[in-house]
Amino acid sequence: MRLSISPITALLCGLLAVAAPGSTEKGPAQTITPSDPAENDRSAHSNVAIEETIDIPGWSSETKKTKILISNTTSVRLECKLSSDPGECDVIWQHDSEKLLNVNNTSDNKCHTVYEFVLSDPSKTGTYTCIFNRSSEVKAEFHITVPAVKGVDKPLVTYNGDSIVMKCDSSKYNPIEWIWYKVNESEKVQLNMSLDSTKYTVEHKRANETKLQVSALSEKDSGTYICKAIFKVGESEGQVKLSVLSYMVPLKVFFIIAAEVAVLVTVILVYEMKTKKKEPQPDAQNETEQAENLKSEESTNVESSTARQRKV
Repeated sequence: MRLSISPITALLCGLLAVAAPGSTEKGPAQTITPSDPAENDRSAHSNVAIEETIDIPGWSSETKKTKILISNTTSVRLECKLSSDPGECDVIWQHDSEKLLNVNNTSDNKCHTVYEFVLSDPSKTGTYTCIFNRSSEVKAEFHITVPAVKGVDKPLVTYNGDSIVMKCDSSKYNPIEWIWYKVNESEKVQLNMSLDSTKYTVEHKRANETKLQVSALSEKDSGTYICKAIFKVGESEGQVKLSVLSYMVPLKVFFIIAAEVAVLVTVILVYEMKTKKKEPQPDAQNETEQAENLKSEESTNVESSTARQRKV
């Protein structure tokens, strides 16, 4: 008996080929394209003065904010103007939540104030706020920080025995040093490249990026890796998540999918066989019709012969 396989059955059988684990080719290390800071960010790359001004339209204005990225020691000049009011008003400066007492460089117009200082260490970064006060209060904020470090957004997945390259960069800013850590539970442990040079290799072809190669991977190497950029005026961190799998993981998935497909194919084949048994078989039906026709012809011939004999 010939079985005809329906298109649905053929499609399900094709899933076996899709589910089968292919060879895992190692592509090039993931690279990250640095992005420039936002338009309202100001930056300093060397020992040059930074000047930033915020114009406040009026007393009912919302707090205006700007961000300043600084990677090196530099002089900073911050200026606030309440442009809609030529009169006098009380003004104070704050660094984070601390009031700045020695503000000696306020201009004659109390609604126009300037604050200058030298940013030489991490303690000088943070938020500087100028606050104008009369019957109401209005303020502006300058957020001074070191550049951010870009790691990898999505977790990297690889297998036992492979090697992988992880990369971080600080856009167009050049730190004075890069340090790599691995997070063990809740603790950061610095990777010692000199003690285990065959396991870890760090590459610094450009000052604004770092690459960590980890060889002979095992499942113990899974976890979060932190790349720290150290600038003269602060530090910034990025992270890369790594997942190292056993080769049995894709095989388990394959076996599960293959078993499910085999069950579906079996059910469909049984259903088709039962359906075909219920349908009348064309060959058997033709044979029956032919036999009945022969019997009818023989009966007619006998009757004709008998009739001729009687006449004689």
